[in-house]
Amino acid sequence: MDIPFEGSCQCGAISFSVHTAPLLTYACFCTSCQKRTGSAFSMGLIVPVDAMDVEGVLTAWSRRSDKGYTNTRYSCADCGNIIYGIDDSGLNLAKLQAGLLENTSTLEPEVYLFGRSKPHWLTLPDKARPFATQPDNPMDMLQVAQAYRDEG
Repeated sequence: MDIPFEGSCQCGAISFSVHTAPLLTYACFCTSCQKRTGSAFSMGLIVPVDAMDVEGVLTAWSRRSDKGYTNTRYSCADCGNIIYGIDDSGLNLAKLQAGLLENTSTLEPEVYLFGRSKPHWLTLPDKARPFATQPDNPMDMLQVAQAYRDEG
């Protein structure tokens, strides 16, 4: 992935760039993500909030996560595409929607969350080590991402 990487919403009213490599790339099979995307999973990149530049008018919507955090999703005020989400854990990390990137050809999830909700017809790579839910310790996700990268 070239740094910086860029993306935009469906209508083009929101554009963004990220000036550092993602900490990890994930696919989430939780039922909330399934409802939010209308698909089998969501895919995102974890990036530091201060590494993002976002232009355009955003709206915000918040909900309570299974872990008890408030998750706020920021969307395009025009087309409604969710651009990124931030929780109130204090980690100052954004969950950027991967499908909005200008180039998605090299994206591959390294971390798989809520494997217990994964559709039976979806097959994961052999090296994938899915979490049944979301781990309590975020470092567990970073370790799994690094192991996934090391297996090449």
